[in-house]
Amino acid sequence: MARVGKNLLESVTRSMYKDSKCVYREYIQNAADQIDTARKLRPDLDYNVYVTIEQQLKRITIEDNATGVRADSVRALLIDVACSEKVRGVNKGFRGIGRLGGLAYCKTLKFETSYFDEDIVSIVTWDAVRLTQILDDNNDDSEVGEVIDSITQITVKKDDSYKEKHYFKVIMEDVTDEKLLVEKDIRDYLSMVSPVDYSNHFVFRRKIYDFMKEHNLHLDCYNIFVGDTQIFKDYTMSFVAKQMEDDISGVDFFYQTNSLGVPIYWGWYSISHLRGIIKNHNAANIRLRCENIQLGDETTCYKFMTNGDKHRFVRYFFGEINVLPSSKLVPNSDRDYLREDDGLKEFENLVEKDFLKLEKLCYLASGLRTENETIRRKDAEKKSIEEKLSKGVVSEESKEKLQKSWTKLQEDRQKAYAKLAKLQQEMQKSNSPLLMLQPINATPILTSTTKTEQPTNPSYVIASGLRTDNVGYNKFNSREKKLILTIYNVIDQTLNNEKEREALIDKIEKEITK
Repeated sequence: MARVGKNLLESVTRSMYKDSKCVYREYIQNAADQIDTARKLRPDLDYNVYVTIEQQLKRITIEDNATGVRADSVRALLIDVACSEKVRGVNKGFRGIGRLGGLAYCKTLKFETSYFDEDIVSIVTWDAVRLTQILDDNNDDSEVGEVIDSITQITVKKDDSYKEKHYFKVIMEDVTDEKLLVEKDIRDYLSMVSPVDYSNHFVFRRKIYDFMKEHNLHLDCYNIFVGDTQIFKDYTMSFVAKQMEDDISGVDFFYQTNSLGVPIYWGWYSISHLRGIIKNHNAANIRLRCENIQLGDETTCYKFMTNGDKHRFVRYFFGEINVLPSSKLVPNSDRDYLREDDGLKEFENLVEKDFLKLEKLCYLASGLRTENETIRRKDAEKKSIEEKLSKGVVSEESKEKLQKSWTKLQEDRQKAYAKLAKLQQEMQKSNSPLLMLQPINATPILTSTTKTEQPTNPSYVIASGLRTDNVGYNKFNSREKKLILTIYNVIDQTLNNEKEREALIDKIEKEITK
């Protein structure tokens, strides 16, 4: 029989996870599996998972009130490694190694449990300090079984009162990683990673469930508490992108089947004005999930945007891709992605096509913003020219300049309206999700055949009087008026800054006509 060296335990403990917070995910995943079993045995009871963090004591407890573990199965389930009885495609965990992850982040790891109607409490204690000593001793050539036997201990307590109890408790004593003891951070982490429901304040929750009902989909959800707070998926209705507030106007969906017509994933994503990357929010980005548990982190789906640095567009949205059991795709051992499988490439190709649609949405939204901003800017220029013409011109040269500016801005406005109309027609034709947005521009759509809009008062452009023709200049004679216009014209020709030029002429006019 082949020997299995002690270094295997290094791989399933200290080297198991890139992020220490993953141990919470593993223990909650195991609790969820036991709750599924308990619901079948006793559907009349409520089942919960409780995470308690005692920062000063450096203790973490993760407890569920599901079935617990039978006393005669404790050694097989809580000491033997990689001998799990869980079924792939049915249970969320299935390799039987995740429970050892906590050994890397504490000095003592305990599993305490009592099964339905049994009067026994079993406590399995793992000595993480001793494990480290053995693993670091180059002269120790112990095998895995020998190491485990030397660092574990089973304690049994018997009492009739335990018959009323059924639970499983993970206790990490003398936690060595401070990150695991910050309750708010753990609450934020678990709200996105663990299998919980959408919060009630996320108003599109009902739309997501309607979609699931329509496609006969199911989402496993559990009651999980961190301290006294029940956690939910922390999706928001508003956020900041490019230093601007934006709101979620709706959600749209993914739903894909493989070449055999078997559904392999579904998901949803947020619809907003897509101004830029969503920053400083716990729920940003589209997440990959399996059995409603996140795989990897918020960056995992970047890989599906394959064009250069286009993965930034994933960060314009938030949402989910849920891998379905019918796909037969399963998480890898680190649960940071999916295991290499015959169906993985097809899955990735389909997601890449869906994400290409997201990229196009970003470009479409950018085009809408650009043309609306052009129209807004040209409207402001139009108003400015009208105001100048209403005061009169300071020379024929000024009049000609204003008329050219007027003609140019009218042409630019017309082009912007035509581009905007084309984009909006494209949205209507494709039934774009961006149609959910509140109208960005209230101005009627202009087509390429629409006549160029004329000034509010055409006489401003056709024949504008001299500025000195206004009533305030009546006290000056024609020679004085000519001198004033000369001064205005010099200012007009000399100062490049339009605002400064207009302000100076207005100030002089105010002083000499009062």
